[in-house]
Amino acid sequence: MKDVLRDTPIVEVRLNHSDLSRLLDVRTRHHLDFDDAYQYVAAEKHNLTLVSFDADFDRTERGRKTPAQMLEAVDKK
Repeated sequence: MKDVLRDTPIVEVRLNHSDLSRLLDVRTRHHLDFDDAYQYVAAEKHNLTLVSFDADFDRTERGRKTPAQMLEAVDKK
């Protein structure tokens, strides 16, 4: 089976074992579930913008952009 993402500009972002303590801190402090905390720490570590429908990110320092906000920004360019 061919990997459909192989020849695309999509980059896989991972956390290291050493990032897990930060993940647990973020999870507790912002009352996020594990996968949201993982995404948050990955975005923080790699200075990425969180794009999500999930309003749970609104109570964090980084916040989030909605998909509609990102599309609007692209349309303005």
